[in-house]
Amino acid sequence: MINEIINSNPQSNNFLESILLNILSKIHKYGPICPKDLETLSYVKLFHADLFAKYEKKLLFLMGLFYKVETPSNFLETVYSIFADSIKDVTNNDFTPVQADAYVNIKEKHFFSFSAPTSAGKSFLFKKLIVDTTGDIVIVVPSRALIAEYLITVKALVGNDVLVLQFIENVNILKTRRRIFIVTPERGNQLFSQTNPFNIELFLFDEAQLSEEAVRGISFDAFVRRTNIEYPNATKVFSHPFVNNPEAQLKKHNYFINSASSLYKQNSVGKIFLVMKNQTMYYFSPYEEYPQTTTPLENDFLKDLLESNRTLLVYTSKSNLYKPDYLNKYGNYLKYCPVIEHPTALKYIEQIRDYIGAGKSGSKKESQIVRLMERGIVIHHGSMPLKMRLIIEQFVRDNYAKICFATSTLVQGINMPFDAVFIDNYRKMDPLTLKNLIGRAGRSTVEQNKFDYGYTIIKSKNLKSFCERINQNFNLEDTSKLDCEDNEVSEDNKDLVDAMKNNSFDGETRLTQQQIQRIQTSNFEETVAFLIDKLFIDDKIITGNHYYEKLSSSQRNQIKAAFKDLYTLHLRRKKLKLAEQSILSTSIPILLWHIQGKSFKEVLALRYSYLTRKKRTANNTQRIS
Repeated sequence: MINEIINSNPQSNNFLESILLNILSKIHKYGPICPKDLETLSYVKLFHADLFAKYEKKLLFLMGLFYKVETPSNFLETVYSIFADSIKDVTNNDFTPVQADAYVNIKEKHFFSFSAPTSAGKSFLFKKLIVDTTGDIVIVVPSRALIAEYLITVKALVGNDVLVLQFIENVNILKTRRRIFIVTPERGNQLFSQTNPFNIELFLFDEAQLSEEAVRGISFDAFVRRTNIEYPNATKVFSHPFVNNPEAQLKKHNYFINSASSLYKQNSVGKIFLVMKNQTMYYFSPYEEYPQTTTPLENDFLKDLLESNRTLLVYTSKSNLYKPDYLNKYGNYLKYCPVIEHPTALKYIEQIRDYIGAGKSGSKKESQIVRLMERGIVIHHGSMPLKMRLIIEQFVRDNYAKICFATSTLVQGINMPFDAVFIDNYRKMDPLTLKNLIGRAGRSTVEQNKFDYGYTIIKSKNLKSFCERINQNFNLEDTSKLDCEDNEVSEDNKDLVDAMKNNSFDGETRLTQQQIQRIQTSNFEETVAFLIDKLFIDDKIITGNHYYEKLSSSQRNQIKAAFKDLYTLHLRRKKLKLAEQSILSTSIPILLWHIQGKSFKEVLALRYSYLTRKKRTANNTQRIS
């Protein structure tokens, strides 16, 4: 089909027009639920723009993207315009049909679970819910990065009399009309240590597929159940991308009364797929039974993309980013990213330079990250400090980035779309992660009468597995890990699972009764007394430098051993793994520096200074021996 569209001559036959009319008829009947149809539309627009333009506005009406169309110009468009008006009458919002259906379910039902593609307009729906809700709201997300993104968005939506917090705190009561808490499940547990001082009307569980994770899934499910115990009248909404059975989120908690679920397959952005073989690219379709590549592209696609001021996401591994020669693979394309001159972009770059302590260009402290950012090239991975990632994400959202090299942290719900996504790392790529990543390809713009599409690029060696995974469904388990047999629960989570089954949480300490009992019978007072004695001098905690320079090696080892004993007690283990011991050892002075008030830049410098002194000492010792 792709070859026929590319090579077709619309002046000499009606082949393309019949394809367009057939797809428009299917979308009118079923909605834009077939990715293959949207892919075909994208090819027709790319190679036969004049013909496509004749039907583009009608297509957008049929897709329900009413915010992208102007006054109707025929009978069918008028009917859809009336449909749009009726949606506004019912919801008082300019919603798409998907957004309207979800909004009505949330308003009418006590529990609602839904799944939708990344381009379905969930963000706009949530914004309207946040504005319309009169009581307190708790938004639950899987990561700190998403907390930060929500904080920026929500603060821009609400007035000064609405308190937006990333922790559960009952503060500023006299000047606050309502509160919006944006938390992870772990932070959200602070909610239950309070004596119900909040008027929580709505819980939004975004990226609720977190329930499927081996470790954090238990914490998530435990938090969900406790919210319904403590706040039974609040509405609970579960949102997922590309999940085939959103009703499972309700079934696993027995939320059947006054509940509903919906699987929305409607897309609003088309996709075109490219495969790279020996540095040459070919079009292909992953939706065909036997995917075939087309004739090779004549031009350099990435060069044309960047020269036309469009953007590229390169999905890779963190280990690749640490390789000194990794960026050389893309050296030919970096030159198409000119030096940025926009004042706002330069402000972000200076924030990064100041945060990491980088010097100006040509200095000894010059940073590669800053040097690349000056040309609109950014790097994003989970080991970066949160503040640094947030600056980079805002830099991307404001359209200053031309190329972004990123790892899986970008897939976790962060709203950063690109014109093209190049999958340079394919390891551990499950179907849900893959679909989320592909969802970053293509921007759903508000430009009138414009059908949007994006590109996904893969390597030829991954062609078969890519096609298999993109067509696989992702299903949630309909039984919670909290209800598994004891022998299926890890040792670290048994306390939490038992407490949920027995409702044996202590609200004041935020611990389970088993944990409290273990603390009471462990006789670790001597360990705590030892740590206090060693870490405090004249009622002031020692600094990281004091820890390294004033304490002997044996004293530091004793402190590490004491912390290790406490940690193993908490985890119900007999010993820590070697990697865990190493991390614990390194974290102690860093903790002291943080308590002392050192910035991230200062902590980096102090840690670097310690490691270089240690290396010089080792070298001197080796020379003497």
